[in-house]
Amino acid sequence: MADQSGVDGVRAVGSGGGGPGTTVAAAQDDTQRLHQLGYAQELSRRMGGFSNFAVSFTIISILSGCLTLFGFGMITGGPASSAYGWPLVGIMVTFVALAMAEVCSSFPTAGGLYYWSAKLAPGKSGPAWSWFTGWFNMLGQFAITAGIDFGLAAFMAAFLHIAFNVEITRLILVGIYTGVLATHGLLNTFGIKLVSLLNDISVWWHVAGVTIIVAIIVLVPNHHTSLATIFSFSRTPRQAGGVAGFMNGTGFGSGFMGSMLYIFVIGLLLWSLVCIVAFATASLICRAWAQPPFG
Repeated sequence: MADQSGVDGVRAVGSGGGGPGTTVAAAQDDTQRLHQLGYAQELSRRMGGFSNFAVSFTIISILSGCLTLFGFGMITGGPASSAYGWPLVGIMVTFVALAMAEVCSSFPTAGGLYYWSAKLAPGKSGPAWSWFTGWFNMLGQFAITAGIDFGLAAFMAAFLHIAFNVEITRLILVGIYTGVLATHGLLNTFGIKLVSLLNDISVWWHVAGVTIIVAIIVLVPNHHTSLATIFSFSRTPRQAGGVAGFMNGTGFGSGFMGSMLYIFVIGLLLWSLVCIVAFATASLICRAWAQPPFG
């Protein structure tokens, strides 16, 4: 590392001026900050602000994230767990997002999680924390990609069965899954511009798709579950043929693991896994922003 003299003089978020006239100055200031941290300015900033937002919004992915995990949420807490869990988890992970934004603005390096760990760790434990953070983050990215792609493969298999009466076997499902993984790998080999374009399209696809789905759910059915049921922790339906506000389909029927508290906490994983990944991704790619908002 060339020069570490600027590490202690961390710039606060939002410091400095604003407006179009400060774009070049902000970029130069970021470059000097990188030199203080021992980095050369090598990252090509070709993503706009909307593209940066699009990546995070795509990873949150209401369509692929929530819908593929909807069944999990219904058996681990049911409607009540989802109704209370989404705003509760949303508020808590927002605090995490604000903390990551603060750190990211002070250490403007690409792939920042492991670097942040090294610099913020106490004493001489920086390399160890950096190693663990980097590897766990990479394993998490592998798991996320595998999980989302398997969800897509399952949806495609279901569509083939419904539309073309294809009998889905394990081999066919694995074949579709392999094709999805290979397609995503090829897409990412064509550079950031293509991925950025796909993410931009994905934002509007999600907005339109979610709007259509919500409209169908609200307008088409003749009967809707009451809000009193959705926000209720009752284990029995309020009316015959209805659903209970709280459900336990985990297989645990007694002891602490069968308690309402434990099932509710496990149900929160649905929203925590969907929300928090997007903040981490945004912090990792924000340095690719063509006009970074720092400085």
